[in-house]
This record gives sequence, C-alpha cells and structure tokens, in this order.
Amino acid sequence: MSLPVFFSPRAAEAVAGRVLTFGEDVAGHAIRVRRLGPGDELGVVDGSGTRVRGTVSSAAANEVGLAVTAVTHTEVDQPRLVLVQALAKGDRDLQAIEAATEIGVDEVVPWAAERSIADWPAKKRDKLAAKWDNVLRAASLQARRSRFPLRHDLVRGTGLAATLAESDTVYVLHEAAERKLSQALAASAAVASAAADSATANSSAPGRIVLVVGPEGGISDAELDALTAIGAEAVLLGPTVLRSSSAGAAGLVMAQNSLGRW
Repeated sequence: MSLPVFFSPRAAEAVAGRVLTFGEDVAGHAIRVRRLGPGDELGVVDGSGTRVRGTVSSAAANEVGLAVTAVTHTEVDQPRLVLVQALAKGDRDLQAIEAATEIGVDEVVPWAAERSIADWPAKKRDKLAAKWDNVLRAASLQARRSRFPLRHDLVRGTGLAATLAESDTVYVLHEAAERKLSQALAASAAVASAAADSATANSSAPGRIVLVVGPEGGISDAELDALTAIGAEAVLLGPTVLRSSSAGAAGLVMAQNSLGRW
C-alpha cells in the first residue's frame, strides 16, 4: 500500500537525513485522524512538485517531527493538459475537476458559459473559488500527486477565447462534431513527434492541450464561433452523450493515452 500523503508548504524546506517539524496542517490529520505515531512512514508534498518521505520521530496533537529519508521533485509535464470546465448545477463541476485531478490535469479554468445554469456572483466568487481549490487539493492528495493543478480565474462567455494562447491546441467537446477526439489527438501526436526532430521545435516549450467542456445546455453558437476563430476544433468524444461532470475526464484519459503517459 502506498504511503499516506499530506500537504504542507514546509515540504520545500526538507533535507534528507534531517528532522523537519510540521505543525497543525500535517499533525491535525496524520496524528489525530489517521492515528500515526513514531516509527510510521508518511509522505508530505508542497503542491509544487516537492515530495518528502520520512518516518515519524515525534508526535503531538499539533506538531509532528519527520525524520526525512528522501526528497524528490516532480517536473512539469509537457505539454500541459488543461480542462476548461463550464460551471454546472448540483456540484457537477466539482465532480468534474475532482476526476480530472485524479487523471492528471495540470490546469483548470472555471467557465461561466452563456448557457451555464450555475454562476459565481461577485459576492460569492472568492468562496466558490476556494471550494474549487479545496477539491483540487483533496483530489491531488488522494491521487498521491506532489504537483497540484493550477486553478485560473473565472472567465465568462465568449471571453474564454481571449484567454487562450496561440500555441495552445484547443478541442471543444461537442456532440454535433464529426471528427472524433481520438482521431484529432492521434493526428496531433504525429505532428508533435515530427516537430520534435527539429532543433527549432526543441528550442521552445510545447503548447498546451486544452479541452473545453460546456454546460448542461451546450455551448452557444457565439462561443463556438469565438473559439473556432482562434483555431479551436470541435470534436466528438464518442457515440454517447456524456454529462458535464464526466466529459472532461473521458477526454483527459484519451489525451494521456495519446501522449503515452497511460
């Protein structure tokens, strides 16, 4: 069984062979909830790629000492995988980003699409953004990730197109599309492989793969037009229509597979 993993920014300070003391952020769950004690092994991550492994040397309700045995750092995968997730009712958007995090998404973008039923009103925006952050953190720890997904600020309607970079490869998941996402990813992978052989391609960072998932009512014509105008492609997941909560996860699995990571 893999080690239990906890979060603390202090993980970045760890040095193998030394004892590092963590406070309430680790002890609160590791000691009081998980009932870990001296001699037990655990992991601590900082959410930015650092992973610490060690043995509990001292344990108290609000403090835990960790004899550090190893410190590793996870590099950023390239290309990065981005999920643009439309806000959805019934916390389906939270379900979507939770599954996406477990699958390995690198960035998430909350999108108040024109047909989104749910919204982030100004007076609740910080609270709702924090809710997304909590889900991303919890899902990352569940998946034993050391690098947590980046959450971008909320974008609205056709304004999404302006936030995407020219180097991004953008796929809009759309039930009326004819080309399958699997076909588009295979073609993109072939182009990327060929480009990787050139010195020019190796001199610059690859763009992101962006999957856009619309709301329950679908992406509006205006939003689709704005996205296709910047080079986005509408693609089909498969023969069935998936909910907003599961479409992104399905697309990310395909992307991970096409990149050879799965």
